[in-house]
This record gives sequence, C-alpha cells and structure tokens, in this order.
Amino acid sequence: LCNCSAPGSAAGAECNGTTGQCPCLDGYAGLRCESCAEGFYPEPRSQQCRPCGCSPTGSRSHQCDHSGKCQCKVGVTDLKCDRCSDGYYRFNDTTCEPCQCNNRSKTCNSLTGTCLHCQENTEGDHCELCKEGFYRSTPPANACQRCPCSTVASTGTCHLQPGDTAVRCDKCKTGYTGPNCNECDGGYYNSDSICVRCECNGNVDPALSPSVCQPETGECIGCLYHTAGFHCEECEDGYVRDPEGTNCTKKEATRVPETRELTTSAPNASKATSFSTAVINYTLSPTTIQTIFPISSSDNSTSAFADVSWTQFNIIILTVIIIVVVLLMGFVGAVYMYREYQNRKLNAPFWTIELKEDNISFSSYHDSIPNADVSGLLEDDGNEVAPNGQLTLTTPMHNYKA
Repeated sequence: LCNCSAPGSAAGAECNGTTGQCPCLDGYAGLRCESCAEGFYPEPRSQQCRPCGCSPTGSRSHQCDHSGKCQCKVGVTDLKCDRCSDGYYRFNDTTCEPCQCNNRSKTCNSLTGTCLHCQENTEGDHCELCKEGFYRSTPPANACQRCPCSTVASTGTCHLQPGDTAVRCDKCKTGYTGPNCNECDGGYYNSDSICVRCECNGNVDPALSPSVCQPETGECIGCLYHTAGFHCEECEDGYVRDPEGTNCTKKEATRVPETRELTTSAPNASKATSFSTAVINYTLSPTTIQTIFPISSSDNSTSAFADVSWTQFNIIILTVIIIVVVLLMGFVGAVYMYREYQNRKLNAPFWTIELKEDNISFSSYHDSIPNADVSGLLEDDGNEVAPNGQLTLTTPMHNYKA
C-alpha cells in the first residue's frame, strides 16, 4: 500500500511501484508527501503547507520556520523580512542602511532616514543641531549645553564662533548689551537686574554722553537747557518754567514802583483829591542784546564793546517811564493848586460902595461871610462908622481903599 498523505497528495493517486513515492502537491515533500517543501511551512491549524513568501532582498534564504518567519539579514525585520529594523532605513535591493543620528536617536524614518526622537537637546534630520537655547562646541559629538542668555534680556539663543571659547548671545533685547546681554545699554540703568530706560525728560543728549544716567541709580548726567534734578525735571537757580511748562527760561525780573499818593486840600473842603500812580509791571526778556559803547583807555586809544543785556536796557526804559509819570503828576498837582488859588480869590467877600452926597454906603454881596469885618476896607484914621451902617468921610475921599 502507498499510504500517501491526503493533504499533500492528490486524491486517489497511487505511489510509484518501485520507489513508493507518492505524487505530492505543490508545497509538499516527502515519500508520502507528509512534510512541507522548502519555502513552505505548515499552517498551525490546518497543517497545510503555505508558502513562506520571504523577501528575496531582506532574507537570507527562502526557508522559514514553522511559524512562517523568514531568516532576515542585518537591519531587516518583519515576518517576511521586507522592512528595515529600528535604526535602519531605505529598504533597497541590497540591504537597509543604518540611521545617521549621531548616537542621539535609535530610530529614523524607514524611507527617508530622518532621525526620530532626538535626545540630549538636539534636533535636525540627523540630530546634528542643538535645540533653540542650547549650544555646543565642535565637534558635533559634544553635548549641547544651555545658553547663558536670559530670555528677559535676549532672544535666549546663542552661538559659538569658530576659534572662540566664549559663547555669545544671538540678539539682545532693547536696553541690554554685552556678549551675554547681561549689561545695560546706553540710556538705561540697572534696577533689580532689569534694565530700565533713563527718565531725563528729554533734557540730555546721548551724543554728548552715551551714559545719560548713572548705571546703578538712574540719576541723570549732564542735564541740558538749564535743567537740574534727579531726572532733569527742575530748572537751575535763576531759571523758571515758561508758560507752556516745557522750557526753562531766565527768571523774570519785576520792578514794582511804590504807590505814591498826592493829596491837596482846600479850605472848607470836606474831601481830598488823591492821585495814585499805577503799579507798573515790566517783564524783562531773557534775550541778550549787545550795545556798542566807546571805551577810552589811558594807555591807548582803542575802543571796546560793552554788552548790555535786555535786563539793563529795560531797567533804563522803566526808569524813564517812572520819571515821566512823576513829572506828569507834578504838573497835574501844580495845575490843581493854581485852580484852587483862583477859586479862593473868587470866593472872597467884596462890597459895592455908593457915593451919596457926603456919605459912602456899602453893602455885602457875599452871603457866606455874614459877620465880615468891613472896617479894614477903609483907613482906620479919617473915617467913622455911622450907626446906620454908613461911612462918614472925615477926610478927603482919596483916603479910602477898596
């Protein structure tokens, strides 16, 4: 009897009468077709022989084990040896190539070779670069170190120039300077390790003094435009703020003449008339004018120029104005006194004298002096006052006075 394997041989097939070899199906081998041929493996459940399907590129042979796993080359993996192992890439006709990650990653993209999951603060296709904020010295195998650059004072990134031993920060933020951005730039001062802009109210010139304020305290240096103070916020002695409050100008000199009162009185007058001088405020300009005065010298006949400021010039003008005002007041006072004198003469008592035969009679025309003494109108000697108010001539008529 042939006793051929049912799964491995055709049904009803007879074996060779001489050798006893059963006719095997594809993938089977053995005298009775009871085993799998090379390149096939028995499926665990059905025990039927299945082809191994090993990749001719990635496997060492076409044979696989009873689980169907092929024998792979170095750098190749998977059941059929058709994929690169971790740390390898580019599955080609020869073999997989090792990943080039500078020992900072064990995996890379199996097709492109780009390194994945770079370690030790590195990045790049081959983990050849340091991450942002880190640096390393040559060669690339050296570890990446954190940049000594504060993110407050700089971008946080740095670099190491070839041949240099000290690292430099890439870019300092506004107000900071130095290789590591740990110093305050011109126009800034250190306030609790933070560079703060100098507050000098625009009264300093960085071109004249790059450090416009003290680097540790912030006190302004070299205040301009007649300013002073910690922040150049005040005016120097002798200067004041202008009306706009922006610039310091020379302090205004103000002359205030005393108020004088001229009082004249008249007899029988109940009120006094007063004339007062007006208070004159004269503002002097800070501008300076130069006036030329000849100056003689005993040694030589040369002349020099004398500078007369606007203040002196204005004082002269003010003095002239005051003199003119005083003269006008004196003139007005004189006119007033003269008019008072004339009024007194007009208001004096007067009489009308009538000649009646041998007598002279008079009557008063001044009502304000009812008890006027009329005896003084005539000479004391040579006349008498009659009881009836008439004067009797005892001497010739030329002896009376009006």
